[in-house]
Amino acid sequence: MYQTKWKDAKREAHYLNRKFFHIPKSNLQIRLRPLVSEWGVTTETNKKKRYIVLNEDFPSYSLFRSVLAHEMIHLWQFVNNHEGTHDSRFYSWRRVLGKEGYNILESY
Repeated sequence: MYQTKWKDAKREAHYLNRKFFHIPKSNLQIRLRPLVSEWGVTTETNKKKRYIVLNEDFPSYSLFRSVLAHEMIHLWQFVNNHEGTHDSRFYSWRRVLGKEGYNILESY
């Protein structure tokens, strides 16, 4: 079992952002919360700001990394005014991120 650490989430997110997504730092917000039916979600505030919520623990560090990458794809979609769906644009990241060890699935 891996208990999500803020420093790991921040490090992984900044690595992904620098290497792939180039999301403005003001849009790269991550929160750790207990989630019941999902490992992570990209959501919106009432002021139209998007942020990533990750579960507080995962079965493995590998799953944590992959879920974070998955949610960063959604954040990238929203920042670039695309639908936040699992469409061909979403899956175009699968091969690129797979080379770095991220397993991008529709759901986990």
